Amino acid sequence: MHVQSKTHRAISVIAISLISFVGLELLVYINNLYLTQTYIMVSFYIYFFMLLWLYFIFDLHFKDRDYLDAKTITRTIGRRFKHFAVWENFRYFQNFLILPGLLYWGSIVLIGINFGHLKLQHFIAVTTSLALVVAYSLFKEVFHQKQAPITNSHFVMLTYIKVYASWLVYAGSLGIVWYYCFKPIVFYVVVFLVTLMLLYQALFQFCKITLQNLGLAVLVSLVMALTSFFVYQFWNVNYFSAGLFLMAFYNFLWNILYHLIKKTLNGQVFLEQLTIFILIVVMVFGVTNFKAKIERCVFY
Repeated sequence: MHVQSKTHRAISVIAISLISFVGLELLVYINNLYLTQTYIMVSFYIYFFMLLWLYFIFDLHFKDRDYLDAKTITRTIGRRFKHFAVWENFRYFQNFLILPGLLYWGSIVLIGINFGHLKLQHFIAVTTSLALVVAYSLFKEVFHQKQAPITNSHFVMLTYIKVYASWLVYAGSLGIVWYYCFKPIVFYVVVFLVTLMLLYQALFQFCKITLQNLGLAVLVSLVMALTSFFVYQFWNVNYFSAGLFLMAFYNFLWNILYHLIKKTLNGQVFLEQLTIFILIVVMVFGVTNFKAKIERCVFY
């Protein structure tokens, strides 16, 4: 059984590695051929395979075996998929769709709007592939253990991956708003929704979903949306550093919220998190030339 478990882990890692790494590198190649429609279409195909693989991992650990004893095809199919018809199981599964989706689509946007910047595109493709492999591997362990809340080590690793995912989406959403001249409300709404989804997933994973905690998550998301307003107004062409600033602020607010919920928030913890945030902000401001401006779209 132990050998079989190791084999399953190896197969899982190899499969998601191939899907994510080969898929993202293929998209880098397609993007630089300036095949926009093909790029979008293939992006959806690859994401579909990622969904299928996550469902396969979930199904492997949650399905019932009684469908093998069914006497008719209808009953076999019904018993085979009945575990997925249970609301708690479906809710559990859809919660784990959030992180891979943000990682993937954030990368798709950044790769797509950086046509010709091969080193940057390959960096995003490789880094996101590694993040997806780690996330899927941890998800497999979580599904196998069927424990809630998830173990502290898994939770910490997923938290770091979420921080990276937040940077991808924050930077990508600002970049695409500038690149395609969308209304700034698109950027604000994306920041709000992404922050809320990440916080909801975290609350779900350590079993702290209450009305009060959800209210706090909404409040933090609103603060992030308000911050994104000022970022849009005063930042310059460097949407990567803008994403880093928002990522740092999200990480600061998340850690404060986490310790507040766990009732471990005190002056020392607050100062530690504030110091980390200030250090990141100093580095971000150090590489950002705020005098450089671009022509902005004007909306009335």
